[in-house]
Amino acid sequence: MKRIVSVSTLLVLLAITGLSQKGTVAAKPWQDWTKEDVDKMLNKSPWGHVITNTDTSEMTATLGVSRGDQGSNNQAISWNYRIRFFSAKPIREAFARQVLLSNSALKPQQLDNFVNGDYSDSIVVAVAFDSTDRRFLAEREKAFNFATTEQLAATVYLELKNGKRIPLAEYSPPAKDGTGAKFVFPRLSGTSPFISDEKEVIHLVINMSGGIGFDYRFKLTDMNYDGKLEY
Repeated sequence: MKRIVSVSTLLVLLAITGLSQKGTVAAKPWQDWTKEDVDKMLNKSPWGHVITNTDTSEMTATLGVSRGDQGSNNQAISWNYRIRFFSAKPIREAFARQVLLSNSALKPQQLDNFVNGDYSDSIVVAVAFDSTDRRFLAEREKAFNFATTEQLAATVYLELKNGKRIPLAEYSPPAKDGTGAKFVFPRLSGTSPFISDEKEVIHLVINMSGGIGFDYRFKLTDMNYDGKLEY
């Protein structure tokens, strides 16, 4: 199993974030994508999705109730998990294009090695997170920054329709490049792919410490890109 946990040093210099949009952008070269195109690919595409959670327990402004001593701001609090198949080429293209849009001095050729990286033996899922409340953000930062592969081995996996699980092979905490934590799974079982049915549904299950976790299902039938299955 190769270690696939880092991005080109060019990416480390630039923080990367995404905003939710609709659709996919396979109709034109990634070098021509707009910011809106990039956001669509990263956050609302077959390879990228945002899970939004909302906590309304601190909406206590009525009846003169205040929890300010606990940091309450009397409004709903939300937090997002941004899940991307990092081993899928269109996601890496979106990140690369985002870097180019942030730095006009760079040329697309300088990111070729990143975009065309070899993921033939690994499935890599990147997870970034954000929150409207610092306390919720700190809880997730602690869970993701201090987790190890050994700790997550039993609680993080990919699951197929028949119940077969693909175990976590390696975990890397969030790096400064903004792409998020990396969950690396083996693509092969021996010499054969774990996933052989193009109609398969990939169920991602992530459970971290402190009760932090989520799951999401990706449809492989939607993950064809430029005539090739990408995941």
